[in-house]
Amino acid sequence: MKLDKLDKKQIEVIGFLTFLIFYLLVFNLLFLVKGSDLPIYVPGTLIFALFGYWLGGILYEKYLK
Repeated sequence: MKLDKLDKKQIEVIGFLTFLIFYLLVFNLLFLVKGSDLPIYVPGTLIFALFGYWLGGILYEKYLK
């Protein structure tokens, strides 16, 4: 799959999912290392994921358009 074949909306969704998964994995691993046994919801997850969505759109406009 080549990036130049994707449209802006697909790039934004990929950015959203990438940032969402990365944020959740990092914080769940961080809390796991600190000794918490329960998976917890990390505040700010949606905000960070929306940042990835926005950044995906910006990068698309700058480099792939």
